[in-house]
Amino acid sequence: MAYGDRHICSTAIGKTAAAVDLHLTAPLRSYRDNVKPQTDLPPGTFGTVGDLVLGRAYVEIQYTVKELVGDAVTATESWERDLEYARRNWRTAEDLNTANASAIGPGR
Repeated sequence: MAYGDRHICSTAIGKTAAAVDLHLTAPLRSYRDNVKPQTDLPPGTFGTVGDLVLGRAYVEIQYTVKELVGDAVTATESWERDLEYARRNWRTAEDLNTANASAIGPGR
């Protein structure tokens, strides 16, 4: 192998998909599922008047964050699906790239 050559195999693609799940999708999914309870504030945090204005805005931000993190989960899940599709295709190419003398036929 010459310096700078890059070789990709189906195993590496599979490991990349697993890393996306482990380091991105799973933590994002966990945060999305727990963002509201983790960030809830008790009534009166902003004071009586403040709760009317800031409290409502705070809750809206909580829901916006949950929605955005949900979109990120959807994106990383699609990356995983696409990587798995690529891994299967690459594995098929690896299998077909193996020379089989009997399949080639005599005299060729």
